[in-house]
Amino acid sequence: MAAGISLLALAACNDDDTVVQAQEPPAAVEEPQTPPAEDDSTDDAIDRIEEGAGSILEGAGELARDARERTEELLEDAGPALERARDYARELGVVINEITERAMQDFAAGVDALEDRIDEADRPVEPVTGDADAVLAPSAELRADTRAAAQAGPAGVGPDYVGVWAGDAASCARIDVEPVELMAVITPTTIRRYEAVCNFAETPMTDGSATVAASCIAEGDMEERAITLEMPQADMLTIDDAATLVRCHLPE
Repeated sequence: MAAGISLLALAACNDDDTVVQAQEPPAAVEEPQTPPAEDDSTDDAIDRIEEGAGSILEGAGELARDARERTEELLEDAGPALERARDYARELGVVINEITERAMQDFAAGVDALEDRIDEADRPVEPVTGDADAVLAPSAELRADTRAAAQAGPAGVGPDYVGVWAGDAASCARIDVEPVELMAVITPTTIRRYEAVCNFAETPMTDGSATVAASCIAEGDMEERAITLEMPQADMLTIDDAATLVRCHLPE
């Protein structure tokens, strides 16, 4: 219609013959082909953009869902080590969530690594030193980290702080059997104390001392700690300048 109206307007400005011709437009003019409006093209483009954005959002949601499911699968597949970590957490009264569960999994992995190092050690086992009465309960009653920590020293594995420690010789037999407040089970990368477990990077001792940057679970909360380990003697240990602990050993 726009083309027809324009022709009529032009006809009004010319002579009569032109008017007559304008009143009888050719067939092509009677059925004009209206070109697509610019607005329609813009709307189509906007629709395509919106569809694309929707697809991107949907894809991102699927990726996030897949990642979450994969994380859950990894935690599920961790097997016995994770179950042992969960047992530790329950015994310590730790609430299991994703962060603490991974921390407990790291703890169990550190114990497994120490066990492997002990198995691979090719040096003769050194004789037990220290207080002869500082004897742990039978191996079957001990946790995996306790057995590994007690075996590491005689096998020459890890820094000197690695071992099982108690406030006095008599308390060694109570570790893992009943609650003992003044104790520590230390591997090259973990510390377990009364109601607390920590992970850290293996740190060598210098002049009988080492300070480790540890991530700890204590009373259900995660916290960062700097823990100082000092050994005034080969079979004695202090932690953060607290009471002196004695080294415990496995029964012969």
